[in-house]
Amino acid sequence: MKAISTPEHGHEEKVARISFSLRPQLQKDFDRVSKSMGYQERSKALQIAIQNLINDYELKSAPESRATGTILIIYDHAVRRIDSMLTELGHEHRLVIVSSLHLHLDDENCLNIIVVRGKIKDITALEQSVRKVTGVRQLSSAFLAIKK
Repeated sequence: MKAISTPEHGHEEKVARISFSLRPQLQKDFDRVSKSMGYQERSKALQIAIQNLINDYELKSAPESRATGTILIIYDHAVRRIDSMLTELGHEHRLVIVSSLHLHLDDENCLNIIVVRGKIKDITALEQSVRKVTGVRQLSSAFLAIKK
């Protein structure tokens, strides 16, 4: 292991140098995508990709782990009582909801953005409840592990 200075942490941190094999097309695609995302170094892009893989696994395998993130919902606002059903769910799951934002996208669609924080099992319970609501057209979520 080698110690390097990391500006984001303000101190020296030990890093391990590893090597692995990639198909040439996969390497070209990774370099293209990481550059277009603003990564100046391949190592930094790989570190973040690996950390995301670990976070996803840990969140899915440990329902008691803590997370923060968002749930994005597009729904048909013309569906009878959908706003009140989503509001009721918000009250039932108020311990994990930090904030929410409602936007009118067009004559048919509304976007609801819910910011969440808490145990992953409680956050996914909210997500599953919202999925069952008639009129929900799309739902997407992204969560990050809260490390101590």
